[in-house]
Amino acid sequence: MSTADPTCSERRRSPHLALPRRTPMTAHTDELAGRVAFVTGGASGIGYETALRLAARGARLALVDRDAAQVAEAARRIGGGHLGIVADVTDVASLDTAVTRAVDTLGGIDIVVSNAGVGSASTVRASDTDHLTRIVDINLSGQIRTVKATLEWVIARRGYIVFTCSAAVLKNTPKSSAYAAAKAGVEAFAGALRMEAASHGVDVGVFYPGWTRTPMIHGKASRSADSKSLPWPLSITSEVGDVADAYAQAIVERARTAYFPRIHRYLHWIRPLYTNGAWDRRLRDETARNVASWEADLPPYRDLLRAANDRGKGVS
Repeated sequence: MSTADPTCSERRRSPHLALPRRTPMTAHTDELAGRVAFVTGGASGIGYETALRLAARGARLALVDRDAAQVAEAARRIGGGHLGIVADVTDVASLDTAVTRAVDTLGGIDIVVSNAGVGSASTVRASDTDHLTRIVDINLSGQIRTVKATLEWVIARRGYIVFTCSAAVLKNTPKSSAYAAAKAGVEAFAGALRMEAASHGVDVGVFYPGWTRTPMIHGKASRSADSKSLPWPLSITSEVGDVADAYAQAIVERARTAYFPRIHRYLHWIRPLYTNGAWDRRLRDETARNVASWEADLPPYRDLLRAANDRGKGVS
């Protein structure tokens, strides 16, 4: 939690501070006038594009990112009155400092977009343990740290917290092990937080983007080819601007859940079809071929077992 603390008077219900509930999107740019949005991972990708749309609707932004130059440039591009703050969601102290700066400069926090995350692009066998656990630390524990740092301020304004989840939780796919596990944890964490925070007037949402054209799947360690191996509509890759439009709409509406592509909402209802044995069998042959390619640089497991057995026998 931030070292600063809201006063009791700030905690009381205040209509001019509360976000609009289920307000339809219009052409006006004042739906979020006077609101402050704290956006992690706000310097690029879905975070930046969504923040840009929130600013167009009147919100003042605290963009938070670990890349100092990139977050400063992002705030500059959006325009005056917005902050670019350096913080790392794996570091509680830096988050507390970011929250204090946002509150001191902008007056409070109405909206938290808990968005910071990293991707995964290897099988468990081909990944370092530290790499796998870091994915979970950023994508799940980082969102928990973000909530703890901001929650009292959001309660003070009876605001809204939304988590960037992923369509990865809707199905089982290879190479998404740590990433999908972390995002499933985000979904569960948000569900419990929603129940706890409701009595404080705080709404909690979860946004489920599918494949999106961002550096996470089109940059280094790209997973862009993975989407093509999945059946429609799981194979759809969306433009980041379209995803951000849907995300901003969900924030204005204080939505409980939102999906893009929107058809993924229906996939959520039939999620067991994409996690059962029939789904595994459908992907088995292609997955086997892919795993052989992904792990081609690793020594065959028989060689590893033979080497371990030789060491146990004292053979040099």
